[in-house]
Amino acid sequence: MKYLNQAFCTLLLTVAIVIFPATLNAIELIDQSSNVFKFQQKLADNGNVHAQYKLASMYEVGDGVASSFDKALYWYERAAKSGLKKAEHRSTYLMVKELGFDKKLHSDWLSSVRADANNRKPDAMLLLGQLYRQGLGVKKNLNKSLDLLNQVNVLGEADVDDEIESIYAELSAKKQAKQVAKQTKIKKPAVSKPIAKAPPVTKTVQKKKPKAVVAAKTKTVKKLTDKQRVQAEKVRRYEKAMAQLRLEQELIDKQQADVTGGAIASVDDEF
Repeated sequence: MKYLNQAFCTLLLTVAIVIFPATLNAIELIDQSSNVFKFQQKLADNGNVHAQYKLASMYEVGDGVASSFDKALYWYERAAKSGLKKAEHRSTYLMVKELGFDKKLHSDWLSSVRADANNRKPDAMLLLGQLYRQGLGVKKNLNKSLDLLNQVNVLGEADVDDEIESIYAELSAKKQAKQVAKQTKIKKPAVSKPIAKAPPVTKTVQKKKPKAVVAAKTKTVKKLTDKQRVQAEKVRRYEKAMAQLRLEQELIDKQQADVTGGAIASVDDEF
């Protein structure tokens, strides 16, 4: 019975690999995010300021770990104490989201974010784009937000695909709402009684597939292609992040070895 169960499980796994490759890709991406989080945790605990910032951002959005406002704020503030300006910007942003924008308290912060965004610093461009989207400290402007996030996406410094897609959906919904409102304002002209006419001659016309059906199929194919592109881009960014982490870890190990004669963490450690 034991061997029959093992054979059955193997068969189910084989079928899943053939039928649900997209699902397996998603699981693989989740595992990768979890591994990145665990490694960043090691580096952050050892005082790596860039790992502290990355760890905070993962807690903020729930990437590889459950989202946590308190833990995100804690790690941003730790990185800020080490002099990382973008961490200071981000910790203030979390407080503004939580308590609201205070012009007296946050004007200098907002000016600093604008200045860094104008100098094409990706972290500041991302932050300003989020402020425009939410209307925090600035007038809400989805088009400006979308423009900034698209620039960040081109630079490849942050994963903003989901935010961009969400903004497009919000813009589309607003456009449809305006069209509906415009149509309801148009008054219908008075309709005079039509003169009786002979019934029209009906002709047999070959039915065609509704345009909506064709458009829906085309949209589905395009959506699948976009998801595959997004997954491939996330894998590329993951590999890039891990390569950067290895370089940082080698530097940390070298510095630690000079002091204690041994390294604290290794990129090849088991997670």
